Amino acid sequence: MINANRPILNLDLDLLRTFVAVADLSTFAAAAAAVCRTQSAVSQQMQRLEQLVGKELFARHGRNKLLTEHGIQLLGYARKILRFNDEACTSLMFSTLQGQLTIGSSDESADTILPFLLNRISSAWPKLGLDVRVKRHADMADMLHKNEVDLVLTTHRIDAFHSTVLRTSPTHWYCAAEFALRPGEPVPLVLLDDPSPFRDMIISTLDAANVPWRLAYVASTPSAVRAAVKAGLGVTARPVEMMSPELRVLGRADKMPVLPDTEYLLSCNVQNPNELMQMIFQSVETSIKPWTQSTVYTLEGGDNSHADDEVIE
Repeated sequence: MINANRPILNLDLDLLRTFVAVADLSTFAAAAAAVCRTQSAVSQQMQRLEQLVGKELFARHGRNKLLTEHGIQLLGYARKILRFNDEACTSLMFSTLQGQLTIGSSDESADTILPFLLNRISSAWPKLGLDVRVKRHADMADMLHKNEVDLVLTTHRIDAFHSTVLRTSPTHWYCAAEFALRPGEPVPLVLLDDPSPFRDMIISTLDAANVPWRLAYVASTPSAVRAAVKAGLGVTARPVEMMSPELRVLGRADKMPVLPDTEYLLSCNVQNPNELMQMIFQSVETSIKPWTQSTVYTLEGGDNSHADDEVIE
């Protein structure tokens, strides 16, 4: 029976911020560097948090700190609490900020993470005017170089500019729901015309895996690529956000190679004298953790990429 008179706990934001860092980085050593504390201080903070919630949040697996089921449960709430706290503080600090910000987005990003970015910026700076321009990736790089846009959102890194990752998403092979690859025949590809970073990634991945392919359809826009794939003209590769009931994912059972993850990046030209742009970019960069799809280390198995890190008990 639930005790209605039981007091609600007030979770400490500093403890939650450190907890998220440990969950993201899997060791106290890496988290300590991220939150600018000593390893022993991080260990003490996590002990205090476990005592506060009355649950075990971490379990050791080799040299890594893995989340227990209660730890995974708390992590989602911790990200939301920190995000709303940071948004509230930013909104109060800059609620009267005025000006014009021009944001460029590659057409690959316009239907996915762009609405979230615009929502965050407009919520924090309600009096800020936003000018949004959606074009091809190559056009975005040129516009950023010429300072025709202040910030650029793309799915591939633009050389020579400062970038921060807003989100990482799995990349899949897609075909129409009823489409079937024919054994022994080259994979029919539906691709964007050049220049296209996704086109380059698809071809290089297939070539590296020695998978034969042929061009079945070349489109000028991502929407045309989706339409051609849904019509059963061939196969393409896109982030998980492209998934729809009309499509199905091809995998190892279909002898398709694993694709690299897609990164959604926000980039700026550090040579741009626009102080407003620089301030907003720095603000977004310091609050991106709730956006990023990070690896969750669970007791059932996980990534050992930090296996050589030292863990302080």
